[in-house]
Amino acid sequence: MHYGDNKPKYIRWAIFALLICGVCILQNSSGSLLEFFGARVFLVVPFCISISMFEREIPSALLGAFAGVLWDISSGADGYNALVITLLCATASLLISHLMRNNIVTALVLGGGATLVYELIYIIRLSFSGNPMYRAITFYLPSLILTVVFVPICYYIVKMVYSSFRVAD
Repeated sequence: MHYGDNKPKYIRWAIFALLICGVCILQNSSGSLLEFFGARVFLVVPFCISISMFEREIPSALLGAFAGVLWDISSGADGYNALVITLLCATASLLISHLMRNNIVTALVLGGGATLVYELIYIIRLSFSGNPMYRAITFYLPSLILTVVFVPICYYIVKMVYSSFRVAD
């Protein structure tokens, strides 16, 4: 196998990396269009999960780590996003390759579940300071609902890119 055989795969990964950069910029910009009544859409999580539904475990984990690092850089976090999104992406990819079918219903389940896990872990981290239940009800629950609304859009964008740059078997 030589480079020419995998050229569509490398182009697809580059497009995914550029899309992840765009999604991170869109999500983390202040005054974003993705903010409704104080709740934000965590667009990076469903986008990375959608990528993981079409890619194998290693590439999806690496793209998840890339997205998490970008999110950590923009938010000044301590590596939480990179670690959690990497694990969520690898898990989603394993579930699709061994247990689940790749369709929009599965995307909603995995995207919503991954966002829920991400937010629950974050709320547990917050429980050591302040009032986490107030924040969970007023910010994280509406953010979860808004994020799930955007899962189909992420899924179909990723599906379009994947089908355009598919490697012939």
